[in-house]
Amino acid sequence: MARLDRDIAGRFLLNFVLLFGVLYLFAATIDVILNLDEFTRLAEREVGEEGSWVRSMAVTIMYAADYNLPQVFQFYAWLYGIVAVGAAAFTLAQMSRYRELVAIVASGMSLRRVAAPFLAVGVLLGGLQVLNQELVLPKVASLLLRKHGHADQESVDAYPIRFTSDAAGTLIQAASFDPSSKRLTRPSFIERDAQGRTTRRWWGNAATWDPQEGGWHLEQGQVVGIRPDGRGSSRAEAADLVPSDLSPVRLTMRRYEQMTGLLSLGQISEMLAWPDSKEASALRRSATTRFSIVVLNLLVLAVGLPFFLDRLPGDLFPRAVRCTVVVLPLYFTAAGLMLIPIPTIGPLVGGILPVLLVLPIALARLGGLRT
Repeated sequence: MARLDRDIAGRFLLNFVLLFGVLYLFAATIDVILNLDEFTRLAEREVGEEGSWVRSMAVTIMYAADYNLPQVFQFYAWLYGIVAVGAAAFTLAQMSRYRELVAIVASGMSLRRVAAPFLAVGVLLGGLQVLNQELVLPKVASLLLRKHGHADQESVDAYPIRFTSDAAGTLIQAASFDPSSKRLTRPSFIERDAQGRTTRRWWGNAATWDPQEGGWHLEQGQVVGIRPDGRGSSRAEAADLVPSDLSPVRLTMRRYEQMTGLLSLGQISEMLAWPDSKEASALRRSATTRFSIVVLNLLVLAVGLPFFLDRLPGDLFPRAVRCTVVVLPLYFTAAGLMLIPIPTIGPLVGGILPVLLVLPIALARLGGLRT
């Protein structure tokens, strides 16, 4: 039994790696073709007019690889569940073609037992996704947020911060914010009362984030108090720290929505220390769905396996069509319910409910196997 399990699991893993590699290379090739002008422009800027075309081509390939290689981790996070269903289909199609399923059933083994190594590998792939989400994606987040024209950089370009409110209602504005150095240039912080009237204002030449203090350290900073009735203000005084929940990560989230899905649980926990922030709901949803999506992928695999687990060999094309028609809408509907915020449903319930809806379908599919 263990030998058969290892054989099935090994073939399943091999097919998964091959299918995932083919799909990723196909997507990366299309991306390079569509954005070749951007990579070529970066190469020409580095090589110069006097550089040879060989060196220019090599630098172009280098930039294309530098942009697309980090994408493999996000590609895995998005599609490993669907790729696992396809790899299982290929594995079972091979076993059916060579009458291996007939021999297994004739030996007295249930087809449900044949499904066990597939589900075990599904758990392994889900575990890899958890590690990918917690250890890898947060470290390559700055690379994943880049546009094609920024492939020569290690992060996105600096951009201006227009008036942005934090959890306490303080407005932050800066000439520019550099996500790579986590530095604000010529920042201004405006504290307001409950009626929205300015009570204090900080400013400085620059500001850097201090995670221990939970605020921005000003360089040559000053602060002035302003009377709510508008009759004057106090004298400007030297200032060092401005407390705020708008950390560099949170500022990046305000500009790039996909940043939420690239955070680790540790980063989310730190940011939820400010429960009244605007991003709190999205952060709670991200913390819940990163585990529920793993369970969903396993259940979708369980739904797809019975289409190919058959005692008798037959035409595999109709089975593949039926599997596609059932699995893809089921997966994308459930994943959409997880990821899209629904006003009447909280983030915790929204992350768990699709799993509870798919669970009886998966159990019914495996329980209804003719074996």
